[in-house]
Amino acid sequence: MAKSKSKPLQGVHRVKKRLSGGVIKKYHYAFRGGPKFWSSDCSFEEGSTEYALAYAAILRGHKPSVSTAGRKITRSVIDRYRRSAHFVNLSERTRSDYGKYLTSFEEAFGDDPIKMFEEKEAVAEIREWKDRWAHSPKQYDYATSVVTRFLNWAMNDDASILVHHHANIARLYRSDRSDIVWLPEELRALRAVANDREKRVLIAASEGGLTPQDIGILRNEHVQKTPNGRRLFFRRTKSGKPVSIPVTPALSTLIETTPAGQEYLVVSLEGHMLTPERASGIVRDLKKRANAAAAKDSSLVHIRDELRLYDMRGTAATELLRAGCSLNEIAVTMGWGLRHAANIIEKYAAVVPEVADEVLKKLDEFRKNRSE
Repeated sequence: MAKSKSKPLQGVHRVKKRLSGGVIKKYHYAFRGGPKFWSSDCSFEEGSTEYALAYAAILRGHKPSVSTAGRKITRSVIDRYRRSAHFVNLSERTRSDYGKYLTSFEEAFGDDPIKMFEEKEAVAEIREWKDRWAHSPKQYDYATSVVTRFLNWAMNDDASILVHHHANIARLYRSDRSDIVWLPEELRALRAVANDREKRVLIAASEGGLTPQDIGILRNEHVQKTPNGRRLFFRRTKSGKPVSIPVTPALSTLIETTPAGQEYLVVSLEGHMLTPERASGIVRDLKKRANAAAAKDSSLVHIRDELRLYDMRGTAATELLRAGCSLNEIAVTMGWGLRHAANIIEKYAAVVPEVADEVLKKLDEFRKNRSE
């Protein structure tokens, strides 16, 4: 069929996307929020007779409606998702984390029809959007999870799309740090260069096994009496699971030395509420200072580069194991499920020197008794 040019069609919603490498792709939809009828990958050009026929054919089955077109824009669907029970019933922390990626996703695709995500080509566009977190596999994977859950909701609950192809996406982040724990001498090296407020962060993490998210939420109201002492009882920020942590002498000193009128037991260096990022940053700064001192004095301990604040949780669990605590006691203290605790403790046991010594002691006793 001979190609002929015509005037631009009225009502067509035109979208341009710049892909990696600078390639620009065009997508034309019958109307704002409507179905796609042409893209720059098509064998016929924009404005050709075939283009007009494709537009007419798609309109015959999809008549635009002023009342529904706006509902089919990605921004509108995101707004409905934010108001849905699926989003509202998430924990406050999770809603905040999701919101970061949803806002960015809306900035990139908000004006596009939600129907574009029915096309396989949309996966490449989503992947390019996620590339802004290419420096952090963990954040990249989180973006993958948020978008997948949003599109699942749009398909199954909102029914604004019939299908999407952003499923079973391979994850980049793989981390098993169960065998990475702080050694006692490394913790002492941190304390040696820490000021009073920094030491409080270290005590909460290494003695209480608190996560960076939980250190800054503790108040005096979380301190409860027990028959033989005290405990810290609260719900984890991330999972909402209850945690019962025995108050050790070091934690007791932390509680008793909290300034009168201070709302939280552990605060930032400036006296404000301690955020997870700042808590982790304090430990990074202490490591730098301790290692700088060790570089000048060979008698001082160099702290391993891979260690981070979260790994002190493993140190606390290892201490409970060394103390002979049961699996249930460790699970409750750490805020883990029993199955998860069993898996983690099995790995921690391999890095606790005392366990090997205890096995050797029992083996020697067995052989001695057998020979008698």
